[in-house]
Amino acid sequence: MDSADCAEVSSTDSTNLPKHILKTTQKLFYIFLAGGLGGFTNSLVVWSLAKLGITPALGFTMIPGGGPEWWMRRIAASALWGIIFLIPICQKKPVTKGAILSVLPWLSSVLFVFPVQMKMGFFGMGFGVATPLWTLFFAMVWGVTGTLFLAKWYPGNSNLKSTPQRLI
Repeated sequence: MDSADCAEVSSTDSTNLPKHILKTTQKLFYIFLAGGLGGFTNSLVVWSLAKLGITPALGFTMIPGGGPEWWMRRIAASALWGIIFLIPICQKKPVTKGAILSVLPWLSSVLFVFPVQMKMGFFGMGFGVATPLWTLFFAMVWGVTGTLFLAKWYPGNSNLKSTPQRLI
């Protein structure tokens, strides 16, 4: 293979991919980014309220580790959960959409993660009687953060050029 063949191979990178594949990849990037951003915001709120003693005082005793592993695990899982932002409900109301969709990861937490993986009982009651409410609130922080991000930045979103939309 001569140098002309090498130049030809290197010029066929991503620029020759069909446009629909590039658009789909870009949109998935934003979906996962929104989920990860929601996970970061959620983790920041969980960690802050626990460190300030607010959640333990109000019936949710889970104290987050707060180390890099804890943050990365939560952000990565949240990024994957971002795929549910593709569900076409409440398209023009991002706060409502985020609140509704947040119920899915919340159910995963209270019906599987807490009782099966963490052995903290159904709905995580081993962490306190307010666990279901606090975790639903934290899930809504995730969902609303993600959907507000997508309402502003998602590629092809007609709202990008218009005036701010109705949030709720």
